Amino acid sequence: MAAIAFFGYSAVDLSWIRDARDMGGSPLYGKDFLQILGRNVGAALVLYSGVATLGLTTLLGAGILALYIGATVSLGVHSVGSAGLVADVIWYVPFEFFGLVMAATAGFQPAAGLAHRLLMKNEPPTLRSFIDDMARSLGTLLIALALIILGAAIEAIVIQLKS
Repeated sequence: MAAIAFFGYSAVDLSWIRDARDMGGSPLYGKDFLQILGRNVGAALVLYSGVATLGLTTLLGAGILALYIGATVSLGVHSVGSAGLVADVIWYVPFEFFGLVMAATAGFQPAAGLAHRLLMKNEPPTLRSFIDDMARSLGTLLIALALIILGAAIEAIVIQLKS
């Protein structure tokens, strides 16, 4: 995932950033709470979709998300510098990032439970046990969504204070 994020970081066309600076705006600002929330919850739900595909869409979604995060970091570093980027995002990115990790964890939970039953042979894998694992994954998803909502609210406040 780190290699994919690095690829995303290096693949971004940065020529437009100079123009945005000349116009007095920063490409990091300008999104309101609902846009931020929609983007982050959408990413979390893609990561969670692995509950229905034995983790395959979670794995694919995590790769795409790593590419997006790498590209976003690249834009931020080249727009405001590393120190400026960290100062801008330190308040909300930990909540959003940990929320996305929790959503991916929830997406893998049923597949992990199935693998555990198959490998440990303590109990046979049944449809009921898989459904129970899916139900447990909803609790993990709720924690993930709470973190993402908190991060989006803080991000919207930080953006408002900066503008």
